[in-house]
Amino acid sequence: MPDFTPILRRVSQLCESLESDAELREEIERAGFPSQNWEELAAAIRAGSAETLTELLDAVEDAAADAGLDGVTDPNRAYKPLPSGLPDIRTVSGWRCPHPRRCGRVYAAVDPSPIRRCAVTGDELTWISVESG
Repeated sequence: MPDFTPILRRVSQLCESLESDAELREEIERAGFPSQNWEELAAAIRAGSAETLTELLDAVEDAAADAGLDGVTDPNRAYKPLPSGLPDIRTVSGWRCPHPRRCGRVYAAVDPSPIRRCAVTGDELTWISVESG
Protein backbone atom coordinates (compact mmCIF):
# COMPACT_ATOMS: atom_id res chain seq x y z
CA MET A 1 0.00 0.00 0.00
CA PRO A 2 1.47 3.41 -0.96
CA ASP A 3 2.29 6.07 1.62
CA PHE A 4 -0.55 8.57 1.32
CA THR A 5 1.10 11.19 3.53
CA PRO A 6 2.74 13.19 0.69
CA ILE A 7 -0.46 13.04 -1.36
CA LEU A 8 -2.57 14.20 1.58
CA ARG A 9 -0.15 17.07 2.18
CA ARG A 10 -0.62 18.15 -1.43
CA VAL A 11 -4.41 17.97 -1.08
CA SER A 12 -4.17 20.02 2.11
CA GLN A 13 -1.99 22.63 0.40
CA LEU A 14 -4.43 22.83 -2.50
CA CYS A 15 -7.34 23.36 -0.08
CA GLU A 16 -5.43 26.12 1.72
CA SER A 17 -4.47 27.75 -1.58
CA LEU A 18 -8.06 27.72 -2.85
CA GLU A 19 -9.36 29.07 0.47
CA SER A 20 -6.88 31.92 0.46
CA ASP A 21 -7.78 33.19 -3.04
CA ALA A 22 -11.34 33.13 -4.38
CA GLU A 23 -10.07 33.60 -7.97
CA LEU A 24 -7.44 30.84 -7.93
CA ARG A 25 -9.69 28.08 -9.25
CA GLU A 26 -10.70 30.24 -12.23
CA GLU A 27 -7.05 31.09 -12.95
CA ILE A 28 -6.13 27.39 -12.92
CA GLU A 29 -9.05 26.59 -15.23
CA ARG A 30 -8.05 29.34 -17.68
CA ALA A 31 -4.54 27.91 -17.69
CA GLY A 32 -5.72 24.46 -18.78
CA PHE A 33 -7.27 22.49 -15.91
CA PRO A 34 -10.86 21.94 -17.10
CA SER A 35 -13.77 22.44 -14.71
CA GLN A 36 -14.82 18.77 -14.99
CA ASN A 37 -11.39 17.77 -13.64
CA TRP A 38 -12.34 19.37 -10.30
CA GLU A 39 -15.14 16.80 -10.06
CA GLU A 40 -12.69 14.00 -10.89
CA LEU A 41 -10.30 15.35 -8.27
CA ALA A 42 -13.06 15.42 -5.65
CA ALA A 43 -14.02 11.84 -6.51
CA ALA A 44 -10.39 10.70 -6.31
CA ILE A 45 -10.04 12.36 -2.88
CA ARG A 46 -13.17 10.60 -1.65
CA ALA A 47 -12.04 7.25 -3.11
CA GLY A 48 -8.45 7.58 -1.91
CA SER A 49 -7.04 6.67 -5.31
CA ALA A 50 -3.31 7.41 -5.06
CA GLU A 51 -2.53 7.15 -8.77
CA THR A 52 -5.47 9.25 -9.93
CA LEU A 53 -4.91 11.82 -7.18
CA THR A 54 -1.25 12.18 -8.08
CA GLU A 55 -2.06 12.62 -11.78
CA LEU A 56 -4.74 15.22 -11.10
CA LEU A 57 -2.67 17.12 -8.53
CA ASP A 58 0.20 17.19 -11.03
CA ALA A 59 -2.21 18.56 -13.65
CA VAL A 60 -3.37 21.27 -11.22
CA GLU A 61 0.25 22.21 -10.48
CA ASP A 62 1.12 22.27 -14.20
CA ALA A 63 -1.84 24.53 -15.00
CA ALA A 64 -0.98 26.77 -12.05
CA ALA A 65 2.62 27.00 -13.26
CA ASP A 66 1.34 27.94 -16.74
CA ALA A 67 -0.59 30.75 -15.03
CA GLY A 68 2.59 31.88 -13.26
CA LEU A 69 1.51 30.52 -9.88
CA ASP A 70 3.80 28.47 -7.68
CA GLY A 71 3.23 26.15 -4.75
CA VAL A 72 -0.47 25.53 -5.25
CA THR A 73 -0.22 21.83 -4.33
CA ASP A 74 3.34 21.65 -3.01
CA PRO A 75 3.41 22.03 0.79
CA ASN A 76 7.10 22.90 0.64
CA ARG A 77 6.32 26.02 -1.38
CA ALA A 78 3.53 28.28 -0.25
CA TYR A 79 1.17 30.07 -2.60
CA LYS A 80 0.13 33.37 -1.06
CA PRO A 81 -2.14 35.75 -2.94
CA LEU A 82 -1.49 39.46 -2.77
CA PRO A 83 -3.81 41.32 -0.40
CA SER A 84 -7.12 42.37 -1.93
CA GLY A 85 -7.95 45.99 -2.50
CA LEU A 86 -4.62 46.72 -4.16
CA PRO A 87 -4.44 48.97 -7.23
CA ASP A 88 -4.48 47.39 -10.70
CA ILE A 89 -0.68 47.59 -10.95
CA ARG A 90 1.09 45.92 -8.06
CA THR A 91 4.74 46.22 -7.18
CA VAL A 92 6.51 43.65 -5.06
CA SER A 93 10.06 44.45 -4.01
CA GLY A 94 12.76 42.64 -2.13
CA TRP A 95 16.16 40.99 -2.09
CA ARG A 96 17.13 37.88 -4.05
CA CYS A 97 20.20 35.73 -4.54
CA PRO A 98 22.77 37.46 -6.81
CA HIS A 99 24.36 34.31 -8.23
CA PRO A 100 23.92 33.00 -11.80
CA ARG A 101 22.23 29.87 -10.42
CA ARG A 102 20.02 31.46 -7.79
CA CYS A 103 18.99 29.46 -4.76
CA GLY A 104 15.46 30.82 -4.92
CA ARG A 105 15.41 32.56 -1.57
CA VAL A 106 13.71 35.95 -1.64
CA TYR A 107 13.20 38.48 1.14
CA ALA A 108 10.22 40.74 0.49
CA ALA A 109 10.84 44.30 1.63
CA VAL A 110 9.56 47.82 0.93
CA ASP A 111 12.88 49.54 1.59
CA PRO A 112 16.25 48.53 0.11
CA SER A 113 18.06 49.26 3.35
CA PRO A 114 19.70 47.68 5.11
CA ILE A 115 21.52 45.74 2.44
CA ARG A 116 21.17 41.98 2.86
CA ARG A 117 23.92 39.49 2.19
CA CYS A 118 24.06 35.81 1.32
CA ALA A 119 24.64 33.88 4.53
CA VAL A 120 26.92 31.40 2.72
CA THR A 121 29.04 33.57 0.42
CA GLY A 122 28.65 36.97 2.04
CA ASP A 123 27.80 38.45 -1.38
CA GLU A 124 25.36 41.36 -1.46
CA LEU A 125 21.86 40.26 -2.50
CA THR A 126 20.24 41.90 -5.52
CA TRP A 127 17.40 44.38 -4.99
CA ILE A 128 14.46 43.67 -7.31
CA SER A 129 11.03 45.13 -7.98
CA VAL A 130 8.38 43.33 -10.00
CA GLU A 131 5.25 45.01 -11.30
CA SER A 132 2.13 43.11 -12.25
CA GLY A 133 -1.17 44.28 -13.45
